This record gives sequence, C-alpha cells and structure tokens, in this order.
Amino acid sequence: MSFDWEDLFPLVTVRKLVRDTSDHNPLLLDTGCVKPGPSHNREFRFELTWLSNEDFYVKAKKIWEQPVNSKDPIDVLNIKLKRIKKYFKGWGSHSF
Repeated sequence: MSFDWEDLFPLVTVRKLVRDTSDHNPLLLDTGCVKPGPSHNREFRFELTWLSNEDFYVKAKKIWEQPVNSKDPIDVLNIKLKRIKKYFKGWGSHSF
C-alpha cells in the first residue's frame, strides 16, 4: 500500500490468514466499517459433557488425523483446531 492509499482509506487493514488447503495464504481486507445489526455468529464453547459421548472421541480423532498441506507446525495446529471447531460448533445442541 502507498501513503496516498492509506490517507484515502485510514481504517483499512490487511492481515494474513492461516492457509487451509492451499500453499498460498489468504488475505483478509478489513474496511474498518461496522455493519449494523446483530451478529449471528455463535461463540464456540467446549462442553465437558461431550467427553461422555463415545461418538465425540471417534469423530474428533478422525478430524484430527486428516492431512494438512503445511509444513509450519503452527499452521498445522491452527488448521486442525479450526476443523474441530467447525464440526463441533453446534454439535452439542444436536446430540444432547
């Protein structure tokens, strides 16, 4: 970015995201504008009761062992945790 561009768009930021399957890192462009209205994203919360469900261990192990296309250990960890979160978000409300 140039200084002129930053002067025109002072609230804009760009950050690198974790790569999931590609060898390229996606970039997230944030305009700094807040969208009106409530957010529909629910926060992820791990529930201890999930540990009493046999299906939890089987599914978590299957997700964790999926291959990751990265050699960076931090990226590998982030991708695996992201996959676990994506699957189990809302899982408890359907299973219990």
